[in-house]
Amino acid sequence: MSKRGIIILGHGSSYEYNKRTIDEQAERLRSMGYDNVRVGYNQMCRPYVEDSMKAFADEGVDEVIALPFFIASGLHMTKDLPPKLGLDYDATEGYTEKYGRKMKVIYETPFGKDPLLTQILADKYKEAITPGKKSAAIIIGHGSKLGFNKEVIETNVDRLNDMGITAYAAFNELDVPTIEETLDRMVADGAEEIVAIPLFISAGDHLKNDLPGKLHVKDGVPDGVFEQDGRSIAMHYLTPIGADPRLVNVLAAKIDRIPEA
Repeated sequence: MSKRGIIILGHGSSYEYNKRTIDEQAERLRSMGYDNVRVGYNQMCRPYVEDSMKAFADEGVDEVIALPFFIASGLHMTKDLPPKLGLDYDATEGYTEKYGRKMKVIYETPFGKDPLLTQILADKYKEAITPGKKSAAIIIGHGSKLGFNKEVIETNVDRLNDMGITAYAAFNELDVPTIEETLDRMVADGAEEIVAIPLFISAGDHLKNDLPGKLHVKDGVPDGVFEQDGRSIAMHYLTPIGADPRLVNVLAAKIDRIPEA
């Protein structure tokens, strides 16, 4: 049987939140019994992807499963990371000898469209709402000039609505509808309580500086009330999805779908 390695790929950030989030998910995988789990960052954090790939080669690994800890695809996913894994641009599978050993590399997709993620969003929403109130969820994306992020947000919103949860999409920047536009629509539709779920990997400038003001809550205070159209609407601002312990099950399911050589 071949020797397998698992690498969780992170964007990397000058903030500790991103690294801490991914390191914790890697540790959760190890605690579930998955062996030889490493992390690798595209930039700004150590170890870099190349560091972990070299370590796998030195350990005699034959097959690497690369799990991008990203919400959606984009330039980092399609252009930056494949060559660092030893693959061609846009490749999702292949062999590399870049690190001194021939290794098969299976490059998985981001987790944003996984149905298990939608279930986590549904569970988080149900945990936050108040029985008896007309509640709704606003699923917030970063926004991008490319279409990947918007597609992921809208896919999850559609699924939540199919599950009977009233859900709306919104974006912090670069895409529409904006958070402000969506809140106006939610209030007009009669929402009494809003659960804001940021579909972000970890905390950072946007979640600390941009979103609280747009959602009518104070930084560091997850709950609030705002007045609009003569009504009081409760707001629950949840933590970013990347730190949720249940997300490790999405990573585990990706691994389990790949038969061992």
